[in-house]
Amino acid sequence: MSLATSTNIWVSCVSQGPDLRLALVEGGERPSVRWLHTEGPRPSGGSQLRRARRALPRGRWPAVALLERGRYQVLQAEKPDLPPQEWRDALRWRLKEQVDFAVDGAAIDLLEMPSQAGPRNQRSLMVFATPAAERASLRQAGEDAGWSWQAVDVAETALRNLSRLLASPGRGHALLHLGPTHATLVVTVGGSLLLSRQIDVTREQLTAPDSDAGTRTQAMERSGLELQRTLDGFDRVFSQVGLERLDVLPGPGADAFADHARELLYVPVLVADMAARLDTSPLPPDTALADHWLAIGAALRQPLGTPEADAPADLNLDPATLRPAAPTWAARQGLWAAGGAVAGAWLVGAGLNAWAQQRQAEALALSQQLPQQRAQLEARDPGGADTLQRLVAERQRLQGLEAMQRRVKAQVDEHLQRSATGYTPYFRALSRQTQPSVWITGFSVAATGSAIEIQGRMSDAALLPGYLAHLNNEPSFKGRQFARLQLAQGEGHTAFTLGGAGPDSPGGTR
Repeated sequence: MSLATSTNIWVSCVSQGPDLRLALVEGGERPSVRWLHTEGPRPSGGSQLRRARRALPRGRWPAVALLERGRYQVLQAEKPDLPPQEWRDALRWRLKEQVDFAVDGAAIDLLEMPSQAGPRNQRSLMVFATPAAERASLRQAGEDAGWSWQAVDVAETALRNLSRLLASPGRGHALLHLGPTHATLVVTVGGSLLLSRQIDVTREQLTAPDSDAGTRTQAMERSGLELQRTLDGFDRVFSQVGLERLDVLPGPGADAFADHARELLYVPVLVADMAARLDTSPLPPDTALADHWLAIGAALRQPLGTPEADAPADLNLDPATLRPAAPTWAARQGLWAAGGAVAGAWLVGAGLNAWAQQRQAEALALSQQLPQQRAQLEARDPGGADTLQRLVAERQRLQGLEAMQRRVKAQVDEHLQRSATGYTPYFRALSRQTQPSVWITGFSVAATGSAIEIQGRMSDAALLPGYLAHLNNEPSFKGRQFARLQLAQGEGHTAFTLGGAGPDSPGGTR
């Protein structure tokens, strides 16, 4: 099946340390890894995302982004005694004291654990939550770079997807990923996630050279002990689930760590045979997979609209149904509009200037011809005063036309100067102070700059004072007085209108 006709392809984008890792994977009984890419660090995240977007093979596929470690929390909870569609709202307030961010507006998604897991079927939901600002920031960064995320996922479920390829039916399976910044352990049964744990040990520490054997030994012992304690705890809590083995994903340090872990754990420890589970033939033969395991796992999602009936549910912390409607006007759009207006005025001015110069040249040529024509007329017809008067009148007409064109050009130049210095700085200031939770929907300014009006929306009314304080630091808004503030509560947002006079105008309040 070609890429153009397949409906079971996802592209994933994973931030891993300073780099972006991307994978294009076609699902199926033996998934095919079609393309891998690493985008190195750039001056800004947006620039890095744009470069990664341009590197993607030609085509349109759903895209999934992974939240970085520390930007979300994973919890376990009992199922609420409510219909499943009401679980998220019920758990939102139950988890209020367990997370370190505001639950109002936070993104929450759930994964149901199998019925045989846990004592008396308790703690049977895994809850993933991230602050609203993190979700909005990731979405905005993607949109600015040309990405449209169909899903936002996490590392634990990406590794769960890989574990599902390796596990035997009905048996518990543990999978360990040794990453550049930390290690992640997941335990699954039947493709469902039962446990996850992040271990603070880096791949660099586990592969330290012999000259730094002390660092390598300490890392091995610390991570091995953490792994032993985690799996012992799992055996006590999930005693009904028999753990078949622990697989370590291939990569630098994997073989040495597997040898070390075998001496500590009660289950077999192997380096995962991913070549038997994944088709990597579309990749160059020397492709290193170790840095792309999370990206590959993230792209192993179910097809959009037609998921497999027996497949575990996918996680999505930013579904389309919860995204706000696009604002009718934003500071960035305003800046583009102002730039377009200035460019249009410049083109008009350039055209008028060229036309005026052409007419000026014609008038100068006629003026230079008048003495010669006068002499010729007097020689042929000393009484040809009428013809001479007509030529003089034509010269005066052309001179008047030239003067008019000079006035038009001066007015256009004045308009261009006013456009370049009068309006554009406002849009630039608004663009620099863009916040994910505040949207500018309208902006107007008097021709003299004496009065402005700003209209917008915000997810939380408490954000407005801080936004205005930052805006007041911009030179074009510094010292400006706002005499009018209107607030209107909408569904999921607060609309506001600010109106005021210039910085030197009397009256008003800031």
